[in-house]
Amino acid sequence: MIVGGLFSTHVPRLMILEPAARQAYMGESVSTFYDALPQLKRERLDALDFDTFVVIDTHWHSTLEFILNAHDRHEGLYTSDEIPWMIHEYAYDHPGDPELAALIAEEARARGVPAEASAHRGLPVHYGTLNPMHYYNPGPARKRVLPISVLDTAEVEPNLRFGEAIAAAAARGGRRVVLVASGGMSHRFWPLAVIRERASADPGDVSDPALRAFDERIMDWWRAGDHAAAIDHADEFRRRCSPEGRFAHYLVLAGAHGARAWTTPGIQYGRYEAAIGTGQANFWFPGA
Repeated sequence: MIVGGLFSTHVPRLMILEPAARQAYMGESVSTFYDALPQLKRERLDALDFDTFVVIDTHWHSTLEFILNAHDRHEGLYTSDEIPWMIHEYAYDHPGDPELAALIAEEARARGVPAEASAHRGLPVHYGTLNPMHYYNPGPARKRVLPISVLDTAEVEPNLRFGEAIAAAAARGGRRVVLVASGGMSHRFWPLAVIRERASADPGDVSDPALRAFDERIMDWWRAGDHAAAIDHADEFRRRCSPEGRFAHYLVLAGAHGARAWTTPGIQYGRYEAAIGTGQANFWFPGA
């Protein structure tokens, strides 16, 4: 069963661990997430009885099907190919959940959604999984981790059905799951000429006021538990605001909770922030 849902940032700056380096990068408006994510862990995760973090990772893109990382263990040394000075030589070690991966793929295919549980050697783990797990599942890791790609070609309804498949597989396999929608909201960067000077966490540094306004609308719906409205406006949001992962992470999360029938209000941790132009936020949705 799904015992909790989490919409979580994974911005690379989460891995700037020295306070002086954080201020050097972001100036006077340093991210609140350094405190918000540990607070969320203490208040929501530490006492929660669950087995597996299932992570919808918007930094892992697939084209033909959803890919589930079915390795028995995820371990290695990670350096970001995007921004290595910020995330480098990061050692990680998390138990996997190949049984649940196989069940989800089976349930997805039964719903007409293509999915593959893959345990091929060399299948990478991305920072969209590693950064949240650094805060929510620190080593020695206690919980299993199942990373899943976003399917770039999937429209709204297949994402919802894939979320339904995750919930069905968790119930069928007797797994208690926290489903993590790992990624941001609007996702339009500043151009290179100004990007470093707009690196603060101040919401005024979102790259366009219209993007921030749409993010705020969605967060208002989440706070009210009006997921039907968020889903019904997802196509427009995807078209106008280029959300990270085409908003798949949230749509899968919503599908796992009943899609338009889901009415659970979200609880925000940290403020709404900018990250070099993008919109970022963290919301906890209590489960059964």
